[in-house]
Amino acid sequence: MAGRDEGENVETTGSFVALVIYPSTRPAQIGQATTLLRMAEDAIRSMPGFVAGRVFLSEDGEHVISMVEWRDRESFAHFRQSEFGRAGVQLATELHPKAYWLHPYATVGPSKP
Repeated sequence: MAGRDEGENVETTGSFVALVIYPSTRPAQIGQATTLLRMAEDAIRSMPGFVAGRVFLSEDGEHVISMVEWRDRESFAHFRQSEFGRAGVQLATELHPKAYWLHPYATVGPSKP
């Protein structure tokens, strides 16, 4: 990996990422992931500042992970204050997730030939 000062394949960004890990069980995991995906398709994707979202399944079946990227922290705050965002926070709280609010440091791409 190139040093930070060399950086031709390293990209910095001002975006904001909400990474949330929800407890699950193997039988419930697909249903929970589908619900998260539906929520993103129905409401989050139309929110100002939304960049991208991904839903992951842990191999052991014990977690569903959502990762939503926003243009900036303010866009995320605006989403959380929206009617949909407030309802999502209330629902998520009942599931006792582990949330991480992240500022990406860098993205490393593949080497160029």
